[in-house]
Amino acid sequence: MKKIGLLLLVVFASIALIGCNNSEFAVDGEFTAFEASVHTNGAQQVTMVSVIIQGGQIVGYNIDARQATRTQTAGADTPDDTSDDTYSFAWNAKTKKELGMDYGMVARGGAIAEWFVQANRIEAAMLANGVDSITKNASNVIDNVAGVTIKDGGYLALAAEAVELAKAGKFQSIYCSGTDLYIGSMVVTPKGEVTELKLDTLQKKSVLAVKNTFEWNVKTKQELGNDYGMKGTGAAYTFANGVWTASTTAKATLEWFEQANLITNYVLSTGQVYNLRSVGGRSISVDGSTLVDGLAGVTIKTDAYLTVLTNLFANVAEGEIKK
Repeated sequence: MKKIGLLLLVVFASIALIGCNNSEFAVDGEFTAFEASVHTNGAQQVTMVSVIIQGGQIVGYNIDARQATRTQTAGADTPDDTSDDTYSFAWNAKTKKELGMDYGMVARGGAIAEWFVQANRIEAAMLANGVDSITKNASNVIDNVAGVTIKDGGYLALAAEAVELAKAGKFQSIYCSGTDLYIGSMVVTPKGEVTELKLDTLQKKSVLAVKNTFEWNVKTKQELGNDYGMKGTGAAYTFANGVWTASTTAKATLEWFEQANLITNYVLSTGQVYNLRSVGGRSISVDGSTLVDGLAGVTIKTDAYLTVLTNLFANVAEGEIKK
């Protein structure tokens, strides 16, 4: 009897332990942490690390980055002369992983392995032994993963942040276009309720301190709030016969964040995401031609935000959001 009782105790303790581990991640899906920065080439970049949760357990990591290209469009052909040169900055079409062997770390730099291969090795090591198991030397080079010689480009901190986001049920999605970084975030509770849905954008500074080097704004559009300056200064738009017309006299009556919040409030109240469309690139529609009732005040361009919303909800595992 004592042996049976001890066996049952061990079984129950094991079940309890599994339950604790599962409860740490109450929502399944892909949780992404990201950091916007400026690459050594003078153009913008964003680094992202995702953790994938299935059955309340970590089953994988994904490290990636999207860089941009700086192009001289005017001025003297002297990149170091910042007095009269003009430069444009544009996101690359593919991320580092999507570029694969074309990223050129092996072909042009003689690296031990291409970037995506080394990133995969770091991911595997984090999955096997935990994020905290990865170390780096004084030169910021990851030094305890076989076949890895690249520097830690913020991957370890972002991986740890992604795990914390997973614990909180907070999903994030980003989309790169032009020089902007479009951002979506939401929290899904253990009961499957969507809360704190938010759209945002980080933009380039309008005046660069150094003309040939990209600079991010210190604050996002949401953080700027009324200081973004759309209300009372930007043109008011009207929609008629399928065409948007900018007024030459009337000014916008809603600030950017107020319009963005109208969109997210609509999604929260209706649950509609995947069938939303813009009308002529602006506002919100279900059929692609008629503006949604109650969103007449939304006249901002919305295609990028709809992409962010679609990607954001796609990161949630099927069945996690209760209708």
